[in-house]
Amino acid sequence: MSTHLHTLWQRAMDSAAGDDPFSRLRRSSLEVAASDFGIPVTPEAKSAAVQLRLSDASSDTGAVAALEAGDFLRRVQRAVARLAKARRARLADVARLTSVDFDLARLNVAAASVGSWVVDLSYPATEGSSRASAYSTLWTEIGVVELIRALPEDDGDDQSIESIDAASPVIRRAVADLVSKPSDERPELSLSLSVRRISGEVLRSSVTPRQASILRERLAVAREERGIVRVRGRLDGLRTRRQIFYLEVTEGREIHGFVDESLMPAVRENLDQEVEVELETFVMRARSGKASQRQYRLIRVGKQQSQLPAGDDVTY
Repeated sequence: MSTHLHTLWQRAMDSAAGDDPFSRLRRSSLEVAASDFGIPVTPEAKSAAVQLRLSDASSDTGAVAALEAGDFLRRVQRAVARLAKARRARLADVARLTSVDFDLARLNVAAASVGSWVVDLSYPATEGSSRASAYSTLWTEIGVVELIRALPEDDGDDQSIESIDAASPVIRRAVADLVSKPSDERPELSLSLSVRRISGEVLRSSVTPRQASILRERLAVAREERGIVRVRGRLDGLRTRRQIFYLEVTEGREIHGFVDESLMPAVRENLDQEVEVELETFVMRARSGKASQRQYRLIRVGKQQSQLPAGDDVTY
C-alpha cells in the first residue's frame, strides 16, 4: 500500500474533522473509498504530521502572498525550535537559537496546496536505527505540541488567550514569534495549526486576526514582583487543552494558573490529593501603570519539577 496514498487520504480526513452534517458525510465517503481502494484506516506505521493553514483576511479569496507564506513558515520553525530547546536544556527562556537547535527541531515541507494556503510539514525521516533522526523527531514534536497548546483552540477561546499571561517566558516568546507583525502595512493572516502525535492523538489550534492583536497586546505587558512560593493544597482540577490547573488551599480558597506540558502527567497523578507544590508568582503591569491580580504558574508538583523552570532572577 502506498504511503503517499494513505497520506493523501489522512489529509482529507483531517480536513473533514468538524461535527456538522457535511463533515460527517465527507468522512463516511472517505471511509467507503478507503475500503474500495484498500487503504487501511490505521496506517502500518504510526506517522506524525503537522498541518498549517493560512488565509489572508484582506484578500477576497483568502490567497496568501508568497512573501507572507515564507515568512510565516520561518516563524513557525523558530517558535518550535525555541520551545524544543527550552524543554531539552530545561531553560526558563531561550533568546538565541543556533543551527544545531534548528536541526534538532526540523520541520520539512511535505506538500502544499493553493488558495488559503495549506502546508503539510513532516518530521525528519528516521532511517533504520538512526538515533540522530529519531532524537530530532522527538524534540520537533515536543516543540510543536507546546506551541499548539499555548494557542487558542478556536475563535471563541478567550480563556487560552488569558492564560498566556501566566505562561513561562519561553512560551510567551514563542507565541510572540508567531503573532508578531513587523508593520501595520503587512496583511492580517488567519492561522490554524494541527499535529498528529506519534501516539495518534490529534491537537488543533487557530488564531484569528482579532486574537493575534489581543495576544500582541498581552505579550507587550511587563511582568513584575516575581517570586516563588511553596504551598500545600488539594489539586482540584486540570483543563488539559488550556493548560490551567486548580489548587484548593487553606480555608477553601482556590487559586488557578498555567501548567506546561511536562508537568501535566504529575498533575493528573495527584488530582484530588493533597500535595506540596511550587508556584511562580508575578503581577502584570500595563503601560498605563495598571496592575493585574497576582498570576500563578505551576513549576513543581511533589518531587516532579517542570522542564521549563523559573528564571534565575526569581526570588524565593
